[in-house]
Amino acid sequence: MTDAMPPAAVQNSTAPTSPGTTPAEPVPPTPTSSTEMTPAPREYPQALRGPKHRWWRPLIGLGVIIAGLAVVTGALLLFVLAFVIAESMGAELPDPASDAFLVSPTGMLVTNLGLALGIPLALAATWAQAGRPGLVSSVLGRVRWRLLLGGLGLALLLLVPLSVGADLLLTQLGFPAGGEDAGAGSSTDETGPWPLTPASGWIALSIVILLTTPLQSAGEEYFFRGWLSQWIGSWLRWRWLAVVVPAVVTALLFALAHGAQSPWLFADRLVFGLLASLLVWRTGGLEIAVAMHAANNLLAFGLAIAYDRLEESLLITEVPPLDGAVSLAITLLTGAVLLWWARRHDPDLVVTDPAPPEPMLPRPGALAYAASGPVVPGPVASDLVAPHQTAPGTAEAGPANGETT
Repeated sequence: MTDAMPPAAVQNSTAPTSPGTTPAEPVPPTPTSSTEMTPAPREYPQALRGPKHRWWRPLIGLGVIIAGLAVVTGALLLFVLAFVIAESMGAELPDPASDAFLVSPTGMLVTNLGLALGIPLALAATWAQAGRPGLVSSVLGRVRWRLLLGGLGLALLLLVPLSVGADLLLTQLGFPAGGEDAGAGSSTDETGPWPLTPASGWIALSIVILLTTPLQSAGEEYFFRGWLSQWIGSWLRWRWLAVVVPAVVTALLFALAHGAQSPWLFADRLVFGLLASLLVWRTGGLEIAVAMHAANNLLAFGLAIAYDRLEESLLITEVPPLDGAVSLAITLLTGAVLLWWARRHDPDLVVTDPAPPEPMLPRPGALAYAASGPVVPGPVASDLVAPHQTAPGTAEAGPANGETT
């Protein structure tokens, strides 16, 4: 009789192994942990509540902001120390605390670039908290340049005729404009728009304004409507709280950051901050808010240079009620048109995180190879020892009497 291997044994064998070894147990794939699951899509104010969000992560982002502000403060102290030393050695330098220095090309350059530091601070804090710095720009994790540049052009096309036309109308009605504010700047007085009376050094001032005012505006938006809004929103689980609370808090802080001001001027800046938060939420990013802010400041500073009122524009603390109401109306109308235009481009409104990679499964036979080395084919049923074969090293015996093969 031949002791053949049962067919079931062959079928249940996972892989051929070398003689004397035990077949390797297949390793089940590692299940994906709950922390690696893709979270539900979320809007801009809650963009930082992503896969890496933990209750303590906002504290890391706040620490980065504090450290950055400490570095900036230290740099300012070093600048003051160098200024004092230079003056003690007889150098004639402009007083950086004077109004004359503030409205000079150097003063405007220092001021605008200092405020523009809000951009790298916001990017660094967002990276530290969520690992994706681009989320502070938009829900796509990057700047959407079409929205930004198109919104800037549209905002200028709206603000220039609205502001100049409103000032001319007020002048004709016997209400001379009171000056620039956080909304549209005043371009005329009781004598009308002509003649222009540009400030001394207006060419250098114009170059500084054109090159750095967009950065200054973006720095304020990245800090207030960007990082600070998302930082507050990362603490809030409920959608509507995450929309309303950051908008109100950042608008109040934005208005207060401009210093002493009359109620109408404060209201103008407060409404501007609330409108900017609405634009950010309903477009999924900072681009339209930055565009409106930059266009507003470019126009205000440009008109101030053209009529030699830059110092008055920068140090303004109050506006007449009529001017405040007109500025509020222009701001709201401009924001409404910008929102309508942006929504026509169907911008993304929610963050979609990349799915975690699928676990790699081993190829058939790879586990057995890894466990026992190269696979050596073992015996199969046809190669098993038959009754007429002898064990190695023994003589083959002939058939016994009366026995057949």
